[in-house]
Amino acid sequence: MTAGSWPVLNPAALHGIAGEIVDTILPHTEADPAGLLASLLAEFGAVCGPEAHALADSAHHSARLNVVLVGDTSKGRKGTAGQNIGRVMQGVDPTFYRDRRVNGFGSGEALVDTIRGSDNVVIDPRLLVVEPEFARILNVAKRDGSTLSSIIRQAWDGGRLAVRSRAGTTIAEDSHVAVIGHISADELRSKLTDSEVAGGFANRFLFVCVRRSKVLPSGGNLDDADLAPFIRKFALFATQAQGRSVIRRTPQAEGLWSELYHQMAEDEPGGLLAAIIARDAAQVLRLSLTYALLDGSRLIDVEHIRAAWAMWNYCRDSAAHIFGESIGDPIADTLLTAIRKAGKAGLDGKEQHAVFAGHASKRQLEAAREVLLGKGLVTPETVQTGGRPVQVLRATECEISEKRAL
Repeated sequence: MTAGSWPVLNPAALHGIAGEIVDTILPHTEADPAGLLASLLAEFGAVCGPEAHALADSAHHSARLNVVLVGDTSKGRKGTAGQNIGRVMQGVDPTFYRDRRVNGFGSGEALVDTIRGSDNVVIDPRLLVVEPEFARILNVAKRDGSTLSSIIRQAWDGGRLAVRSRAGTTIAEDSHVAVIGHISADELRSKLTDSEVAGGFANRFLFVCVRRSKVLPSGGNLDDADLAPFIRKFALFATQAQGRSVIRRTPQAEGLWSELYHQMAEDEPGGLLAAIIARDAAQVLRLSLTYALLDGSRLIDVEHIRAAWAMWNYCRDSAAHIFGESIGDPIADTLLTAIRKAGKAGLDGKEQHAVFAGHASKRQLEAAREVLLGKGLVTPETVQTGGRPVQVLRATECEISEKRAL
């Protein structure tokens, strides 16, 4: 897939009951099928809890997934996907939906406190954080002294969460936290800083491009009776998962896993995208486990790995669509975005400086220009103004489109 193209969901990702529920809901919603599927995988995995897990280098990987739906602010139908899946999961585990499904957090301390509960004892380690404004989490994580980014990283790893405050150290053992966020691509690119990427925050999330699948002027017409058989199956499989421990691969699945593992080891796209997909093997492992649990299986089989691989590739291609040409230098990336927005006119030196409102030094701007020129992303042009000539930087794609038009 080339950067900039929209990802395509391989039908293999719609395996088993997960695909059946998406196919059932889809005619009655404007949500993207990939958004429905990703929301289901994250919510179901959260309900399953930490007991069922796969092993990788002695590390426990349960069905714990962080998912971010990335689409247009008003027309991506990100929230619609969550509402439809939430309707199903509310029937699967009403207590979890009422007590352990929460909207966002203002701090890492608040997240740990919620797991511990009012009596300071962890009664239920499961927690699903649904943040319709994922930009808010990124804003909080960037504040000086904020522990939120660190706690979310710890939570993805699982087990013990610990956070220090003036009152002492607060600890939550055996945590099982999943996060579902919604954000636009522009917000994500602008607010995800290089330090958060370098710290391993972003690659603990699956980014899923979503857009409106259709226009339904009168809305959907999905009856509770249509969902009842799925709710019963999900409830049964989630209960079974809570009574299991290590889930291993079949010999056939082991062979396929080895092949795909080598492919992932060689996947080095460079730039920011490389950092975003750095935990590909762990993500595919968790996805394959989740698909196995959705089948009520005690083993991860070939079809579960194929489904996980298809879903991962959609997420990987989504990341390429969002971050594919991002450099990882926030000044260079911001400058490139501004130059692209300027179109054929481009930006001269003063206009480039104005993009940062004085928050970038002359040396930083010069370094950013060198990076963009070196990668061939911008083209310099000397413009005659009637006085002193001005050098303008234009996005390279503008130059290409003009030549094609000629």
